[in-house]
Amino acid sequence: MRRTAFVAGGFALVIALAGCGGGSDNASGNGSGEALTSPFGSAQELVLAASAQTEKSRSSKFTLDMPVEGQELKASGEGRYDGENSALSMTVDASGEITELIMVDRVMYVKAEGLGEATGGKPWMKISVDGSDPMSMMMGKMFGELVKNTDPAKVLGQVKDAGTITRSEQAQLDGQQATHYSIDLEFAKLVDQQAGMGIPQEMLDKMKEKAGDLTLPMELWLNSDQLPLQMTMDMAALNKAAEQLSGQSPPAAADAGKMIVKYTDWGAPVTIEAPPADQVGEFAMPN
Repeated sequence: MRRTAFVAGGFALVIALAGCGGGSDNASGNGSGEALTSPFGSAQELVLAASAQTEKSRSSKFTLDMPVEGQELKASGEGRYDGENSALSMTVDASGEITELIMVDRVMYVKAEGLGEATGGKPWMKISVDGSDPMSMMMGKMFGELVKNTDPAKVLGQVKDAGTITRSEQAQLDGQQATHYSIDLEFAKLVDQQAGMGIPQEMLDKMKEKAGDLTLPMELWLNSDQLPLQMTMDMAALNKAAEQLSGQSPPAAADAGKMIVKYTDWGAPVTIEAPPADQVGEFAMPN
């Protein structure tokens, strides 16, 4: 059960990494050294500027810290963002237990201690969008949408449609000049954006009704090239939203801390390849 939670946490990391992205042909994530422009006054203006960068170069390295089920998950890796052809490679450390994740060619590969028992002794398990094995049939459709959402243009569009800038200021972040934005995301508008993604409309309508005027706060730091340096979300706020929508209280341990994603090396070459075929197996249900 604990291993299952760690692997599930790895998927949560991939989803979180879809929360921001973009790049510039000549950018390395350190800014151009030019003076920062005046902060944008609306989420729409901010997204238009950041989206212009995503059209030029779509790769970065990243780190992520995220509390999941009382454990502090840490991840590092690199990504290439290109719609359905997006790819990610990361290593997840959950209290000393390591999970490796590779997402490429619409397939997710997972390597973790103990998985070989369910994959015929192969160290890597694969989940395919169109696979017929039990795990692919259970998670393939969700993964297909996840691949699309990894493209930063998709998520920036969500911020544009559902976000309101509540504060902006010039700040220092890891030795770089940055513009720090506080943004509120209207949950009801986020629900609207899930239409057509395989969730029954009746369920979406109920979620929107329960959401009311609920907002989710996020913070975003952009450098002088309008490249994301860091994104954070308050896990307590996410839990509050989950409680309001489900009517059930989440585990108390999950209430603490923030999810923090940091980005560097924008536009640097990224090589992400599938594991050797003879090292990959499909999940088999126990007899």
